Amino acid sequence: MALSAAELQKRHQLEGAPDPFPTLGGGAPSPARPAVVAPKATSTPPAGFDAASEDAFPSLGASAAAPVNISKPAISAWSAKPATVKAGAAKKGWAPGGLGRAGQATSASHPYTETFSIPAAELATGKAAQDAMRKVQEQTGAVVESSTQMSTGLKQFHVKAADPKRLALARQLIERGLSKPVVLEVEVPITTIGTIIGPKGATLKSITDATSTKIDIPRRDSLPEWNPREANGGADSDDEDEGPEEPQVTITISGTSAAAADARDRLLGLISHKISQGSASIKNIPSKYYPFISGPRRANIQKLEEGLGGGEVTIHVPPPSVWRAIQNDEEDDDEAPKERDLAIKLKGNKEKIKLIQAEIQRQFEDLVVSLKEFGIVVPKRQHRYLIGDAADDILEQTGCIIDLPPANDSNEQVTMRGPQAGLLKAIELAMSKASAVAVESVDVVAVSRLSSSDPVPHAKKVARFLQRSGRLKAIAANHGVQVYAPRANVLATSDKVVIEAVGEDQAAVVKARDEVANAIKAVPPAAITTVQIDPAVHSILIGKKAARIGQFETANKVTTVFPSADEDSSDVHIIYSGTDALPGDKKGRDAKLKEVVGAAAEALLGLAKSAADVKTETLDVEKKWHRAVIGQGGSVLNALIGEDGLVNIRVGAGKDAKSGANEDVVVVRGPSGDVDRVVAQIKQIVEDAKNDDIINGFTAEFDVDKKYVAHLVGQSGSAINKLRDTLGVKVNFDDDDEGKKAKKPVSHCKIVGRKEAVEEAKRRIQAQIEKLEDETTEVVKIKREIQPALIGSGGKYAIRLEEKYGVKLSFPRDNKDKDSKDAKDAKSDEVTIRGGKKGVAAAKAELLEAAAFEAESRQTATFTVPSKAVAMIVGKQGATINGIKDDTGAQIDIDKSGKEDKTTITVRGDKKAITAAKAAILAVVEELGDEITVNLTIDRKYHRTLIGQGGQKLRDLIAASGGPAEGHKQAGLVTFPRQGDANTDTVVLRGDAKVVKKIQAELEKQVDVLKKTVTVGVSVPAAQHASKIGRGGSALQDLQRRTNTAVHFPGSRQYNQIGEVDNQDELEGVDAGDIVKVVGTKEAVAQAAELLQVASPERGTQNRGARGGGADLAQREVAIPVKYYHAISEQPNLIRQIRSANAFLTIPTPAPAKPVHVPSANGDSLAAKTARIDLDAEDEAPVEGEWEIRANYEGADDKTLNWVVRAKEEDLDKAVAVLDKAVKQAESASHVGLLTGLPRAAFPRIIGSKGATISRLRAETGTDITVGKENDLITITGSEDSVLAAKEAILSVVTRSGSRF
Repeated sequence: MALSAAELQKRHQLEGAPDPFPTLGGGAPSPARPAVVAPKATSTPPAGFDAASEDAFPSLGASAAAPVNISKPAISAWSAKPATVKAGAAKKGWAPGGLGRAGQATSASHPYTETFSIPAAELATGKAAQDAMRKVQEQTGAVVESSTQMSTGLKQFHVKAADPKRLALARQLIERGLSKPVVLEVEVPITTIGTIIGPKGATLKSITDATSTKIDIPRRDSLPEWNPREANGGADSDDEDEGPEEPQVTITISGTSAAAADARDRLLGLISHKISQGSASIKNIPSKYYPFISGPRRANIQKLEEGLGGGEVTIHVPPPSVWRAIQNDEEDDDEAPKERDLAIKLKGNKEKIKLIQAEIQRQFEDLVVSLKEFGIVVPKRQHRYLIGDAADDILEQTGCIIDLPPANDSNEQVTMRGPQAGLLKAIELAMSKASAVAVESVDVVAVSRLSSSDPVPHAKKVARFLQRSGRLKAIAANHGVQVYAPRANVLATSDKVVIEAVGEDQAAVVKARDEVANAIKAVPPAAITTVQIDPAVHSILIGKKAARIGQFETANKVTTVFPSADEDSSDVHIIYSGTDALPGDKKGRDAKLKEVVGAAAEALLGLAKSAADVKTETLDVEKKWHRAVIGQGGSVLNALIGEDGLVNIRVGAGKDAKSGANEDVVVVRGPSGDVDRVVAQIKQIVEDAKNDDIINGFTAEFDVDKKYVAHLVGQSGSAINKLRDTLGVKVNFDDDDEGKKAKKPVSHCKIVGRKEAVEEAKRRIQAQIEKLEDETTEVVKIKREIQPALIGSGGKYAIRLEEKYGVKLSFPRDNKDKDSKDAKDAKSDEVTIRGGKKGVAAAKAELLEAAAFEAESRQTATFTVPSKAVAMIVGKQGATINGIKDDTGAQIDIDKSGKEDKTTITVRGDKKAITAAKAAILAVVEELGDEITVNLTIDRKYHRTLIGQGGQKLRDLIAASGGPAEGHKQAGLVTFPRQGDANTDTVVLRGDAKVVKKIQAELEKQVDVLKKTVTVGVSVPAAQHASKIGRGGSALQDLQRRTNTAVHFPGSRQYNQIGEVDNQDELEGVDAGDIVKVVGTKEAVAQAAELLQVASPERGTQNRGARGGGADLAQREVAIPVKYYHAISEQPNLIRQIRSANAFLTIPTPAPAKPVHVPSANGDSLAAKTARIDLDAEDEAPVEGEWEIRANYEGADDKTLNWVVRAKEEDLDKAVAVLDKAVKQAESASHVGLLTGLPRAAFPRIIGSKGATISRLRAETGTDITVGKENDLITITGSEDSVLAAKEAILSVVTRSGSRF
């Protein structure tokens, strides 16, 4: 009966047995295990745990460590590794996570951790899960632990890694490797398909490669038709409504749930700028409600933009069409206004646009119900004063708006719309604003009667001229008023021609009216003439931006007035606008004016005649050359037409042509000169295209066996695309109709391009065909159980064979559906080799050789061991057994026999591997020895001291007693009671008898010492406890380290367990919350009590603001190299200087190891030089000692630690400067001198009375001098020059006789 590791542990009730839930990392670092050379061999590097289980016990994966002193099995001729090694095992000197095989994963080796959960129902199981976890270990070296929460159905993973990058990669591999396959559908706008695919599919391929998913995008011919330019209409967004919504395309993503979700997020992130932003129109609201929705001066809209829109949406509410018509009337008369309502438009974040749309619709529905109407009569000419700011004022004060009739409607009734309560006040305001301005009118017809017999036509021409020339605008600007002329449509239908001057200043309006009248009088009938010009050539005469007509007007000193496009009139008025002096008499002046405008009319008619010289040319151009004439994106065609756009070019028969029309034509129409130019250019373009076709149009055609076409084309056309990119040729394969009738179906291949490139492409294709014709297939029978070894990890061995011989290997796959037809037809022992005949033969021979070697290597041996030794053989998390497997190359399985005291072990591999593995296992069994159990009674208050910080003291005690040094082997030797146990004073020792007895003796010895310790209570005000403990307990740890005591503050877990203090009588009347318990020797306790009773700077003064010892202090971290740690922290005045700056310094803990400078060993004994007994004191030889100087920080760690300075803002810089000075001082101590061999009798002279001499030497030389107490070593630290000076000063003191220090 096969039992799992967890069941074995429960059966034997072994403490310290391997974890029943081993790490899933496969190769995660593990504790050390014994070597296999001898029973008492030293430990070898650790091995990770492989979760793949074959039979009864988890089959533990191979290690990453190299074998030690073990002869390797025979090596295959086709592999560089022993054939018995698992295919997935990678042989490297170090584990991939950055942790070597010298120890288990710790917080130092794997400091980065992350915990996450995945629904267990979504996870794959079985071999897929094992392969995924093995991949995690191989690629990241991370340690993975997992557990399933039955209540929530979640599987929790705890991952440890050496760095953040490996941690993130490990999580990604777990989520993708363990998730079940799913199919996700994502809808994207059709215009983003190109962005998702990328150039030549590069973007899409990068996503599929990164996520290991399959992404299906519908074919182009299946996509809906969509033209962004037609949808946008090419018009300004302020003048046109939104077009149809962009269609959505469904993209399918297949893969594991995590990978598919990642791919979806990448796709959406790629097009986030498109899908997150959008626009919308609201078209069902009449424009008469727009002012209510917008609010006075857009106040309501701004609230919506900032509120529901969050500043991410812009709203455009156009003014009512009547308002725009009146404004157009004021600004430009040449174009007819578009009197139609525009939609309300929203642009920005799509989700917030929906919220705003709903809110605007709600407001509209409320307005329809609540608004009332009232009509009043306002003169038509005053309507313009009730829009814009005037309407906003009325709306702001009354909540009402004014609905005006259309601008071209003679109706003078306006409608007041708003709440019933505000209508009366709105009417009063409207009438007030309409009457608030002064209006003066000029009847142009009446003024024209003074000089013209036909005043109406003359008045219309003058009004058009004054408006066209900008004369009215100039008058308005000069007087600060507005001047309005009648619109073109009014002039065409009415005999009244009135120009109005409007303004708030009555005097200015009158002056403007008079100046308008004078301007009308200044244009006599003789200064105007009219010519008839075909409207078709008006735009040609005007030119782009009126440049052509402007030149004409300047040259002839006239102004031309063309009819608007809507009038469809041929009348063009020419008015004299020059400044030359004219004759004084009326007759002479009129004659001169008629002469000037007559000459201008003749010139304009001449230009019109030239422009009217329009002709049409039809060129015979074959349809295949049309693309050259059009160019990419119409670029060539646009260049031919030019900026003026006077030429029209039609390529082909055109859309409206009847069926059967000639398509081999290009039609050019326009001014004759431009037509001639364009025709010449088109002929040249066609000629160049024909020449290029001659050069690049070489064609080669031949037939290809149809069964080879798929191989020649490649996946998604990759092969022919490569030919196209490298040789610049086009390759097409077409079915041959005649070939279909033949016995052997063929396809027709056509290659087009330059001759040399076409011939090379043909040669390559034919060479590929020859290779395909030489292809053969062989089937080799290989046992299923040895196939994984032939494939290799990740298929590397199989891939190497394929690349070496140019063949394709196909191994049978596992088919879970054994009842399916494919499963029944498939044979698990057949391997297919396909390729060239020579390559297949060579690959077959090597594969059979490797298979024979693998079959020979799979031997089996079975033996039994005591069941109590199973835990030691397996090791913690399989470390020991994994190490044996790695070193020997054998496979080891543990089974449980019928006997309770025996366990069967099966070893598989070659003979050498089996022998070595068996010897290693038996060596572990011999190490177990005679096991005994001892129960020690130790007072619970001593437990913490005996265990030490982090258990280090207990580990050192076990190692010193002859026990194992490895942490995983120490587990179970000493067991202290846990909180809640019945016997809280019983410590259990279990293990080898000799080791247990030594540990017992050492523990009893230490307990005797602890019994001599005292527990003293120290009165410390509770307000100072926080400062004494420090941030994160740093101050408390430093105090305990310095005094070698245990200090417990009220509220700590151990405080009440310590018991009563020895000096209870001294603490009468002291508040229990102020008593701090200190445990240690009498001297240490006294020192700790003295330090505790020193008032804290933070709490020791009432003026907390001055001292800054509270949460209101600012702090700054200063990064200081680790190598300067002791040089700075041991500076005697540093803390005092920091305190003098009203600041506090937190020194990082724990402190790094202090470097020890030891003089280099030499042949002479230092002790021999300390004293000479064969010389009298008077005859002492001069002693110079042994001297050595070296770099102080040589080989030191370059890492940094953060020292924290806390102070008020105004003191912080000063305090940091003190610390920076200390850093510079430590940096200057670049050298250390080691002086030995001086007589010990001279040391008192070097030190001097109460240290006076050594203090003087330190001050004079600027060095730190330390005189050894136990030896004759004198250490001098400082700069190189100061160290040498200090050495000479010390020798001077030693050699000076008769002096007293």
